[in-house]
Amino acid sequence: MARKSENHQPSLLDEEAPLVKPCPDRRVELVGLVEALLREIAATLVNVRSAESIHEQDHG
Repeated sequence: MARKSENHQPSLLDEEAPLVKPCPDRRVELVGLVEALLREIAATLVNVRSAESIHEQDHG
């Protein structure tokens, strides 16, 4: 008999709540990490756009 493989990875479009919720202390830590990552991404985007702007001025 063939085994059925289960997909344990949720889809981004799933509306079901996650089965495991982090404890409050871990959640605070994770929120801080996500905020730091978002700040890093934003800073990188600003630097890239600034570099693109300088590049366009040099070749414009």
